[in-house]
Amino acid sequence: MAVRDSIDRSGMSRFQIGVVAICLVINLVDGFDVLVMSFAAPGVAREWALTDSRVGVLLSSGLVGMALGSAVLAPLADRIGRRPLTLVCLTVCTAGMALAGLSSGFAMLAGCRLLTGLGIGGMVASLPVVIAEYTPQRLRGTMIALYGMGLPLGGVLGGAVAKLVVTEYGWRATFFVGAVLTLVMVLVVAAAMPESLDYLISRRRQGALSKVNRLLDRMRLPTVDSLPDPELGARRVKVTALLTRDAARTVLLWISYFVMMAGFYFAASWTPLLLQQSGSSGEQGMNAGLLLNLGGIAGTLLFGLLALKVRLRVLTVGCFVAAGISYLAMSLFLSSAAAALIAAVAVGMFINASGNGLNAIAPGLYAAPVRATGVGWAMAFGRVGALTAPALAGLLLDNSWSPRSLFGLLVVPLVAAAVAVFVITVPRRPARTATTAETPAPLP
Repeated sequence: MAVRDSIDRSGMSRFQIGVVAICLVINLVDGFDVLVMSFAAPGVAREWALTDSRVGVLLSSGLVGMALGSAVLAPLADRIGRRPLTLVCLTVCTAGMALAGLSSGFAMLAGCRLLTGLGIGGMVASLPVVIAEYTPQRLRGTMIALYGMGLPLGGVLGGAVAKLVVTEYGWRATFFVGAVLTLVMVLVVAAAMPESLDYLISRRRQGALSKVNRLLDRMRLPTVDSLPDPELGARRVKVTALLTRDAARTVLLWISYFVMMAGFYFAASWTPLLLQQSGSSGEQGMNAGLLLNLGGIAGTLLFGLLALKVRLRVLTVGCFVAAGISYLAMSLFLSSAAAALIAAVAVGMFINASGNGLNAIAPGLYAAPVRATGVGWAMAFGRVGALTAPALAGLLLDNSWSPRSLFGLLVVPLVAAAVAVFVITVPRRPARTATTAETPAPLP
């Protein structure tokens, strides 16, 4: 029996559950490292008398690093292995967080955030792959969804830590806590995280067979006498093929991802500070950031439950519309702390649920030979929204825009994204001459 078939037909051993748990905790710590800047921003701005546009640069620096890490470091996983790259990236994150706590000025802190993002970006492509390889097919979606909860959970952890340490020890303490947590994960990965099965099988380096069999034995699965043949890699597809064959769907999907990521990272980065600028206390601002991430966790769980009963296209369109209404509520009630805190929960719920919906829908829009390219480019375009939204918000604030107007600015794009999702998910009849491989999978 092939290794993959053996895993798919078996249950989850303690070893496999441990692998998923390690990846989840890494993602949680990454979420802390990414979002902690939003909780430290008010203290940094006060200490160094920074303009809003400079604060926006600090909030975007980590996201720029993530984009660079995904482009530059992540491909190294195919050469040196998932586990070694994860160790390198976690070490880079530890250094970035520790140096951020020692920063003496704006430029140094921006550079440290860039370094931290570089490490995080290098890991994001590897961890879901490791989870998929150690999980039976019937449980894979559930495990990947649990992994995806790491980002908002990390934001909750960041908010809780900030509330505990900022008043007593200052904003630098939040980065030192993140450095310690990330260093702990370096030790955990070094001691307990296995290498990717597909990497061992495809690279076929010396001793690969014995390593695969040791892993199979730990999973309580039958060992093999020889390495199975590696799967043939999918042929490379140029992005121009997506724009010529199915341009309308591709562009609308890109726009939807752009709006969703811009909305998420704007709210996650700026909500605590904007609430303070609107008259709330520093503690209330931190509470808003915490509640926004708690809402994200609730939204992810609720989306997963509703998806069992409601069609994905209907559910996703509804989430985008609800997100637009939530941003409108935040715009209208930002000066009222109690109402703003309730709106923050709704913003977190529906913007995260919208992202879950896009991630579930996007693969079904493309035929198998172009699926990875189509989804990958959509997410890359969305990352542009993640990079620009926090910096643009700071620039607009410096040009006399009010905090209310920034939340209001996103209402129309979110509703437009709902329309885009509705259009791209309209079922289409395959052409008579199309082969099975060329016809996109039907949407749920």
